[in-house]
Amino acid sequence: MPFPRSPIVVLALLAFAAGAASAQAASPALTLDDALAKALTSNADVRLARLRADSSRAEVRIARSYTNPTLGIAPNNPWQYSVAAPLDVGPQRTYRVRTANDGTAAALHDVRDTERTIRFAVRAAFFDLLLADTLRSIAREQHAIFRDLLAADSNRVRAGDVPERNLVKSELELAKSDADVARADASVRAARLALQLAMGVARPDTGLRVIGSLAMRPLDAIAALPTAFYAPDDSTIARRPDVQAARVRTQASEDSRRFARSLLVPVPELTLVQQRDEPFPNGQHYAIGVGAQLPVWNWFSGEHERADASVEQSRVSEERVRVQAITEIISAFDQLRASEQLAKKLDAGLLEKARNALETARFAYTSGAISYVEFLDAVRTDGEIRADAATAAHDYWVSVYAVLRAIGSEEMKR
Repeated sequence: MPFPRSPIVVLALLAFAAGAASAQAASPALTLDDALAKALTSNADVRLARLRADSSRAEVRIARSYTNPTLGIAPNNPWQYSVAAPLDVGPQRTYRVRTANDGTAAALHDVRDTERTIRFAVRAAFFDLLLADTLRSIAREQHAIFRDLLAADSNRVRAGDVPERNLVKSELELAKSDADVARADASVRAARLALQLAMGVARPDTGLRVIGSLAMRPLDAIAALPTAFYAPDDSTIARRPDVQAARVRTQASEDSRRFARSLLVPVPELTLVQQRDEPFPNGQHYAIGVGAQLPVWNWFSGEHERADASVEQSRVSEERVRVQAITEIISAFDQLRASEQLAKKLDAGLLEKARNALETARFAYTSGAISYVEFLDAVRTDGEIRADAATAAHDYWVSVYAVLRAIGSEEMKR
């Protein structure tokens, strides 16, 4: 199909493209708080956890409901009409409702636990994007250095100041730098997509912009609690929603076992019979009867064994969750300590020293005081130190949020 040549159509297409470009450029940059707010409303895992909680609330309503009455008709003997309804007010109803309530409580803890893990995933992805942006900036700066170096070497080769092999090396280094910039651009796009995936964005934008910094900020609250993290107490562990959910599920299993035992207590059934044509021997047209299902053939031993096994499984699962919580807390704090020390060492004037050394090497190479190899070593050392410092700062913040995830709290208590 040929492209439309009508001026009006062309102008309309240009106006649409310009409007789309301006709208994209005008879109505000994303902050970490914005990303978290979006994730807690749009992330599929969070939404599914909340739907399961809604379903558990419906289970409570089902457990609380009463059985509908049964209507019966016996014709021609004489005609009789009966209504029967079980009197569901005994222990079976009590433990059935308790079990359903426990399930709802566990589902609500699951929602908090899902939110806890999603918060960490979004924060980690956000700082992954900040790191990718920083590494791309370093790659672009190095590319600019090699581009200027190639131009300078071209002039110096023409002037006969340096051998032509220096120009060939500069061209090679610029080609490598081009590849580094391309890989850095791809890493930034991948980090943007990963962040939006964690947020639950339906249509990811590869041009997403974020506002944030990798700069370290000391957290006195963490430094004040080393003993609590190395030997977590019961209160620290009990705050975690996954531990709370495991404990409630154990309680639900115990209530379910009590329900299984209560099956031996029959639920009475009240029956009201009406006989219109002829009265009963007592002269009344109505009679009341009571019935119950007796455990003659089935003593519910299978239900008892299943409930006992469920309780033991729940206790083992709860114990495993507690051990995992203790391990995660201690490991998160250890990782934070290690990443904090490394980040501080790299940030303690080392970046400025590397930058000064690079500028000195650039001037010395221009004046012919150092060799081409020495200048390349200075350029690469500067890039490596800056990349290592950015990576260390990124690891520090991820470790901070890993501690928050481990203790199951959004705020560090001072």
